[in-house]
Amino acid sequence: MDTPSSEESFLMPNSGTLTNSSTKILCVDDEPNILSALKRMFSLAGFSLTCADSGQEAIELLEQQKFHMVISDMRMPNMSGVQLFEQIKLTHPEIIKILLTGYSDLESAIAAVNRGEVYRYLTKPWNETEIIATVHSGIEYLNLKAEKERLLDITQAQNAQLNELIATLEEKVQDRTQNLTLANQKLKDSYFSSIKSFSNLLDLRRMKLLDHSKLVADLSMKIAISMNLDTEICQELFISGLLHDIGKIGLSDRVLGTKVFELPQSDLDLYKAHSTMGSSCLRGLDGMKNITENIKYHHERFDGNGFPEGLKGENIPLGARVLGVVETYFELLEGDLTQSNKSSVEAQTIILRYKNSAFDPTVVDHFLKVLNVQQRPGVQTDFQINVKQNPSTSQQPISTQQSSSTATSPSRAMSSKELQSSNMRPGKGQEPLKKIFTLQSLYAMVGKFDQARILDKRDEEGGFLWVNTGVKKFNQNSELDKWLKNNRFLYSESQSAWYFPFD
Repeated sequence: MDTPSSEESFLMPNSGTLTNSSTKILCVDDEPNILSALKRMFSLAGFSLTCADSGQEAIELLEQQKFHMVISDMRMPNMSGVQLFEQIKLTHPEIIKILLTGYSDLESAIAAVNRGEVYRYLTKPWNETEIIATVHSGIEYLNLKAEKERLLDITQAQNAQLNELIATLEEKVQDRTQNLTLANQKLKDSYFSSIKSFSNLLDLRRMKLLDHSKLVADLSMKIAISMNLDTEICQELFISGLLHDIGKIGLSDRVLGTKVFELPQSDLDLYKAHSTMGSSCLRGLDGMKNITENIKYHHERFDGNGFPEGLKGENIPLGARVLGVVETYFELLEGDLTQSNKSSVEAQTIILRYKNSAFDPTVVDHFLKVLNVQQRPGVQTDFQINVKQNPSTSQQPISTQQSSSTATSPSRAMSSKELQSSNMRPGKGQEPLKKIFTLQSLYAMVGKFDQARILDKRDEEGGFLWVNTGVKKFNQNSELDKWLKNNRFLYSESQSAWYFPFD
């Protein structure tokens, strides 16, 4: 068990906050009637009071006992109140000192405040309410001072532990690089080992942080590859994803354990600073300029309403725009941004809703493409299964104007043999939440309506599964419109058609 410092022990003799009964006051005055009046007044208020009739007796008592506060008269024989306080300042600087003086001594009292570091001076005859309030103020000051020192000790201890941890990690990095023979290879391995060490800090602080960061890093790099970005940029984006939350190691357990929308304003301000703190941690490392910028700005919004600087559009680094989409996706899955965990389909729907406002539309398109390719490997298009189509029209966007001449032929009911041999789900997704409807049920429903058409553009970049009902406007009373809406299709006003952008 840690032993409190001598000053902590003095400030909190009962290992707690000072109260009236635990505060020890020494009153010094050469007039017995004054001491008697003070003793009666403070006893009624519940304070522990000791009296001395001279400065010399007060000094002797201070050597024998511990006091939190000394109240002394200004004018006394042999040793004045100011002289007494000057000695107390040297031997017991932590004691609160209050000076009692007559109106004729005000000038001398004011001049003596700095000499003896007097906390307050009061005039005689005193006002009981005023003197009790002054003592309470002194108690509050001592409590605040003790709390500040306690928190400072905790912070210093945590900093020492963190420094020791970093030193240990650096030693491990050095141990792992000792066996490398080539200088270039040695430098490269050291660079990646340092990144791993920083990511390990996340694991030590909170295991969930590292697991989340690995997911963000992996998906971010896949999106970068989908966007045909340079290998170096893809690699930087992967590292940015691993370290994007490194600034959270400085947040308290309370902040880390509370959902963002439930944080009080003071904690929310601390949370919003984590991206800046994270980038500052890495700024001193060589070759980390783009990575630190990705980390700093990954909470910016495409419309300029993000933080920390409110950057807008392409002024936000591309890597940060990718991280913003991917982190939001996983935070929705993990329930950090909402009351409950969202499914992949629900999370994608939310992100699509904020395309162009919170998120870069190009990044969102590649995000959806990567997720859906990832969830449906080797998918066979619906056209190859059961829809006859003019090849020259397969790349055109669906619209009611095109339906008469260039859209697909009406969907037909599938034979029993076709139903058994074809891919029955859009994408072969194995996750139950993704299996919202079967192609069998889709074709059966669309086949009821002569004007309805299906257009599968999922194998195109950013393409979706489209259904044109043959009507220019959404009709909430239409059986087909109701079915599509209930099965999580989204309606496009510009195309006058429904699309399913997920599995």
